[in-house]
Amino acid sequence: MLLLSPAGSPESLRAALQSGADGVYFGGAAFNARRGAANFDENAMLKALDACRLYGARSFITMNTLLTDRELPAALAYARFLYEAGADALIVQDLGLIHLLKRELPDFSLHASTQLGVCDIPGARLMQELGLKCAVLAREVGLDGIRAIHAAVDIPLEAFAHGALCMSFSGACLLSSMAGERSGNRGTCAQPCRKRMALSRKPGPDDYALSLSDLCMLEHLDDLASAGVSWLKLEGRMKRPEYVAAVTAAYRAALDGANAKELATHKQRLLALFDRGGGKTGYFYGDHAITGCVAEAAPAAALLRELAQSYAGENRRQPISLHLTLRLGEPVRLKITAEGRASISVEGPAPERAEKPQSAARYLEQLRKLGDTPFIAASCTGEIDEDAYLPVRSLNELRRRTCEALIEALRLRRKAPQAQPAENLVPAPRNEPTQILALVRNEAQARAAAAAGAEMVALEASLQAEAALNALQDLRGPARLLLALPTAAPQGKETARLEGLLHSGLVDGAVAANIGQALMTEGLALRIAGTQLNAFNTESVHSLKSMGFAEVMLSVELTKAQMRDILAVDYASGISAYGRAQLMQLFHCPRKEARGCGGCTGVGDYLEDEAGRRFPLSSVKGADGCLVRLLNCLPTDITDYLAQLPRPGLVQLAFYEEEPSEVSRLIARAKAALAGEAVEPPANATRGHWSRAVE
Repeated sequence: MLLLSPAGSPESLRAALQSGADGVYFGGAAFNARRGAANFDENAMLKALDACRLYGARSFITMNTLLTDRELPAALAYARFLYEAGADALIVQDLGLIHLLKRELPDFSLHASTQLGVCDIPGARLMQELGLKCAVLAREVGLDGIRAIHAAVDIPLEAFAHGALCMSFSGACLLSSMAGERSGNRGTCAQPCRKRMALSRKPGPDDYALSLSDLCMLEHLDDLASAGVSWLKLEGRMKRPEYVAAVTAAYRAALDGANAKELATHKQRLLALFDRGGGKTGYFYGDHAITGCVAEAAPAAALLRELAQSYAGENRRQPISLHLTLRLGEPVRLKITAEGRASISVEGPAPERAEKPQSAARYLEQLRKLGDTPFIAASCTGEIDEDAYLPVRSLNELRRRTCEALIEALRLRRKAPQAQPAENLVPAPRNEPTQILALVRNEAQARAAAAAGAEMVALEASLQAEAALNALQDLRGPARLLLALPTAAPQGKETARLEGLLHSGLVDGAVAANIGQALMTEGLALRIAGTQLNAFNTESVHSLKSMGFAEVMLSVELTKAQMRDILAVDYASGISAYGRAQLMQLFHCPRKEARGCGGCTGVGDYLEDEAGRRFPLSSVKGADGCLVRLLNCLPTDITDYLAQLPRPGLVQLAFYEEEPSEVSRLIARAKAALAGEAVEPPANATRGHWSRAVE
C-alpha cells in the first residue's frame, strides 16, 4: 500500500516529499477542486514535477472539476503541457474531458476522481472499461464494499484515510452552488455546511448539524490493505505545510510498522495541529461519524518550528551507485546509477603520475561525501591504478558535474502526439415532440403525473418501490414507467436489490444518478442519464450517449446561455424545469443522530440555517439504510422560460412533498409552456442558475 500526500503549495510539496510520501497530488491555477489553495503556476509546476521525479515519488495532478464547452480547449492544452512536463497521472472528473484526453493523449494515465462518485462494482468496472488506471473511491464505501470491488475488478483502488469528510456524497453537492454560485464541482466551494444549522428549529450557538467529524485511520491501515486499497490518500491541500509534514510522517511511520505507542504520539500531534471531532473512522466500519464539529487549529509555536525543521533538510536521499575509473593515460570517468531510473557517466582530465602509490580507499571515501545533494551512496567501487593521481578538487568537481547530470536525467520530458482535428458536431433535427419526465416518490404522485400527460414517470427506488411498481403496471403503454435510481448506493446489499428491481420486468427503463449505473442499467429499453451525472458540456453529453444512454439530462448548474449552446447540438436531451434541487446526499442522517429512527416517515423534518431558511430532508430507505436528500429551501422553476431555449428532448419535473393535485397542475403548466402558451411566473420559487453562472 502506497502513501499519497496533498500539496497546495511548493512548500507543502517539499514537506510531503521529505516526510515520506510515495506520491503527491496537487493542482495548477485552474481546473482543480481546490482553487483556493496557492497551487502551482506553470514554472512552479515544472519544478514540482522535477522534484517528484528526483525523489522517486509519483505526481498526480488534479484536473477534477466540471468544465464548460468554452473551457475545454484550454483544459486540453494544459493537459498537453502536463504530459510533456512529465506528470505521472491526471485526476479527472469531467466525462467530456476524459473523452477528449483518451483521444488526444491516449497513453496519459487518468485516475477517476472521488468527484465521479465511484462506489460500487459497476462504477469501478466502467472506469476500467474507459481505460482509467485508478479509481478514487467515494468516502462512503465501507471496508466490505472495498473488498468486494477489489475482488471483482482489475483496477487499483485509492481511498481517503485521513482528513476532512464532506457531509454530502462527493460530486453531488449543490449547497454552496445554490447558496452563492460557488460550486464544489468547479473547485470554489464556500463550505456553508460548516456554518450553524439545526434540525427542525432555529440554530443556537452550538448547532452545526452538517459539520461532520474528520477521518483518522492511522491505527487501522492493515484493514485497508487487506481490503484491497492500493493508494492511501491523505486530505489537506488547503492546510499548512507543517500539517502536511506531520500527517505524512504519521502515516509513513504506520506503514513502516510503528508500534501503538508511537502511533499514539503521532495522533496526538495531528490533533494538536488540526482537530474536528477527534478523528473518527468515518464509514469504513459503518457510520461512525458525528456532526456538530467545529474545527480547532491552534498549534503551539514550538510544534510548528519543529515540523518546519523536519522537512527543511534532505531527509530523503536517493540511493545511488558510484563507480570510478582512474587509470593512467586515459580520462578519469565517474559513473553514477540510480537503480532502475537513470545512469550517467561523466569524464574528467587524465590523472597525473603519482609520486608515491595512492590508496584506492582514499578516493572512494572522498566520493561518498555527497554533501547537500539529494543522494546517498549505496555502493562505491572503482578501477583505480595506484600510480594514478587526481587532486581532491578535481575529484569533487567530477562528482558535482556527474550528480548534476543525473538530476537532469531524472527529469521526464515527453513529446505529446499531434493534436487531433475536432469532431464535427453537426446539429441534427429532432422530429419527436418534447416529452415530460416526472420524478415521483409514491404511487399517488405517479398516477397524477400519468393522468396529466407525463410521457415518462420515474418512481424513486425505495424499499417500497417493488410493491408500488406492481400496482402501477396499468400505467405502462400510455406512459413509460421508470425507476429513478439513487445518487449513491455504496457496494452492499442495496446494490443487489437495485439490480434485481431493474431487471424484474416491472419497468421500461431507468433514470441513472451515479456513474456505475451506466453498466447497472444495461439491457433496459430506455436509459436516461439524470442531472446528477453532471453533463456540463457537449463532450460529456456525447460521452454519456456513447455509454448507451438514450437521453441525457443537463446539469442544473448550467445557465440559460450554456444550456442553449449545448441544446443547439442534438447530443443533448433534456433540462430540469421544476423541482427542489437535491443540495446534498447524506449517508449520515441528522435526524437519526438527534432523535433516532423511530417514527420517521422520510419526510417532514428540515434543517434551518441562521437566516431562517428551511431545507427539507427527504429520505429514501434502502437495504443498507437510508439515503437522505437535503432539498433546497425553494423549488427551482423555469417552466415559463422554456420558450427561450432550443426545444429539448425531455423536460423534467421532480416531485417530493407535492400533493397529487399540485403534480397535475405543474405538469399541465409545463405542457402549456411547451405548446407555446404563455404561463404564469412561479410564486415562491428560485430560478436556479438560469442567469447566475457558477464559479
